[in-house]
Amino acid sequence: MARALHTLPLIGLFIGTTAFADLPPVPSGQNLEVFEEIFQTTTPTRRQFYLSVLAPEIKEGGAISYETASLDIDVLCNDYALQKAQTPTDGLDAAREVVIRMMDRPVTYGETNPDAKQYMGFYDISEGLCEWH
Repeated sequence: MARALHTLPLIGLFIGTTAFADLPPVPSGQNLEVFEEIFQTTTPTRRQFYLSVLAPEIKEGGAISYETASLDIDVLCNDYALQKAQTPTDGLDAAREVVIRMMDRPVTYGETNPDAKQYMGFYDISEGLCEWH
């Protein structure tokens, strides 16, 4: 599995791209691709794992509705992001929150694109489970 990791010169931000990541199958059956994985320190005692995935089928008029995509996002948290968040490779503490962004086209973290359709899921994982919050 090929992996490219990049560290930005910003304190508290670690970005990794895993273009060949093995994402779990999702209920919708759509093909998803990891776009970004980021560990971010949100407060001195809290870290967040941010996962963005490309999901072209959520585009306007596409086959995947929000209701279906939200089930996919739950699976991504439980079967992929939770483990990544709890086992960081940057030598720092595990994350306590997971944010998952599903988007129909690439939008880099921190940038905006009003034409992009995106769905988000926010989870507290401090108890070892993906709990919506």
